[in-house]
Amino acid sequence: MKCDHVVLGVDEAGRGPVIGPMVVAGVAVCKDDVYRLEVIGVDDSKVLSPVQRRRLLSAIEAVALQIVRVYVEPRLIDCENLNIIERNTVAFIVGRVLDVFGGRLREVYVDAVGDPGRLSSIVRGVGFRGRLVVEPKADARYPVVSAASIVAKVYRDEAIEELRRRYGVRGSGYPTDPETIEWIREAYARMREPPWFVRRSWGTLRRIAPGWYKAKRVRGGRGGQRSLLDYL
Repeated sequence: MKCDHVVLGVDEAGRGPVIGPMVVAGVAVCKDDVYRLEVIGVDDSKVLSPVQRRRLLSAIEAVALQIVRVYVEPRLIDCENLNIIERNTVAFIVGRVLDVFGGRLREVYVDAVGDPGRLSSIVRGVGFRGRLVVEPKADARYPVVSAASIVAKVYRDEAIEELRRRYGVRGSGYPTDPETIEWIREAYARMREPPWFVRRSWGTLRRIAPGWYKAKRVRGGRGGQRSLLDYL
């Protein structure tokens, strides 16, 4: 379908967990189809059940022109500022959509964490010149961001389910989840080094698995470290 006015929403799932990746997703739809997202009932993924999110994912895929998702693994999270990672990942997603649609990408909406101005500047740096809205809680205000939040959450949940199947992880991966905390304690008692999917720089480990904990040493900005923006 030819579309001359593309709208992109971007959101993430999994900033706070001690286990597993952060997933950042972008959903691009034709401006004329944004109403279809409202009709199917997209909303902030946090207020939806897993069954609702899975059902809506299929409907979102039917409406979307393009869906981009990026997995940010614990190893990167442990050696870089999370806000910098997220800003660069959002800009990477915008750049990928620009590669496909060029000037037809007219609007971008992003659920902001951290400084909206800095995120806006990085997104502009990949060449986007249309309307850019970077706001906290955008996932509750703009259907296209709600759609991105659902995509990110479904695939984050799938990643955790795979860790359950392969490694016996329990719980959601969040430090507020008693099952997750108990699994970490048990794993710490039998393993000298943490599995690759555990975020070693989280304060949770310093408290309950101190031998696994490693303080994050951020080198300031990109500091020579390659990021997704190097691949645009």
